[in-house]
Amino acid sequence: MNKLGLTILLCLGFSLNAAIVFSEESDSSSVMQVTPVHSSEGVLSLDVKYVDDTVHLLLGKKIKGADSLWYQASGDQGQTWSEAVNITEGQVIDARISRGNDARLAIQGNHIVAIWMSKKEGGSHNAGPMVAMASSDKGKTWQQIASPADWDGAHGFFAMDANADEMSLVWLDSRTKTGDGATQGLRYSKSIDGGQTWSANQTLDERSCACCWNTAQYHGNDFYVLYRDKDPSDMTLGKVDAQQQWQKLSTVGAFDWDFQGCPHIGGSIAFDKSHQLIHSTVGTGHPEKTGTYYLSSSDMGKTWSSPHRLGEETAVHSDLAVSANGDVIAVWDMITENGFQIVFAESDTQGQRWSGQVMLSARGIRATHPRTVAMKTGFLVLWTEGEAKKASYLRIVKVD
Repeated sequence: MNKLGLTILLCLGFSLNAAIVFSEESDSSSVMQVTPVHSSEGVLSLDVKYVDDTVHLLLGKKIKGADSLWYQASGDQGQTWSEAVNITEGQVIDARISRGNDARLAIQGNHIVAIWMSKKEGGSHNAGPMVAMASSDKGKTWQQIASPADWDGAHGFFAMDANADEMSLVWLDSRTKTGDGATQGLRYSKSIDGGQTWSANQTLDERSCACCWNTAQYHGNDFYVLYRDKDPSDMTLGKVDAQQQWQKLSTVGAFDWDFQGCPHIGGSIAFDKSHQLIHSTVGTGHPEKTGTYYLSSSDMGKTWSSPHRLGEETAVHSDLAVSANGDVIAVWDMITENGFQIVFAESDTQGQRWSGQVMLSARGIRATHPRTVAMKTGFLVLWTEGEAKKASYLRIVKVD
């Protein structure tokens, strides 16, 4: 596939359940024969966290035509899982969830909060206000809570995290409109009581991409947010500090991509506390630089290394994680002649050198939007696979 053709596909937003397109696979790729440690069917969205030696999993599903949200946990590195809890049991919900606009989790001790976008018929893209539910007993029982948003329009593309003292949430909404093109604003709220109440909303950026997923993570008392900006449409890193002050730190991968549409592609960040590094993956549709890239920062996000391309120009959605000793895994999906395929590479040199890419998913299927978490031993890699515009199967494998 030539670069112009791939850029056109990005501009059409192919990552949101569009039809499969074609490319050649790299002859340098190897294939790992894997047995999933966990699977599930009917999956529309997923989120995963590794907190306090426990893997926390939130799945959005469609079962017999009805939407529902399910929570599970694993305390043994993903080998066995608790019984799935339908957190929306007894409710009739209409969720607008999909890969790239997934329901999200935050975990703080016994407290867990889940948030997703509702569906509103007749609204723009049928998008509705966020819905929030909380558990105070480690996910055994759940109750609906008041929305963190203080504007009742549509909210989406959430990112959440928690430290010992607070939970924080960012999302996109269009309560104000600034400039031309497909844009929304980046909003923020926090909770200091396990998600029961939330602060007044704060606008972090009036003008961001309208439909690219955001990534957020605490490092100490600072809440870091990676999101797609506008003018240009590159990824920006910023942070909310302990005094609730927002600071834009840097552009992560200064590709100077001028695009007024909506590519549906975000990025990832992970903190390596042992080496004082931030690792990141970002995607771009710049005609001369299309693909997914790895970068690192040794000064807490102020400056970044030169971008290192992961795989080929057909790499699209990515994630990464870093272990306690500094080993890094990057996962991404790539367009192939038969569908999307999940790929990973590893680095034991803090991102300075990378292994060859390894195929994880089978050929001939649509496997997309991989996620990964670092555990005490090894990494979990998760993705969904199936036919476009339909509920998919979840696959979880362990990579040592």
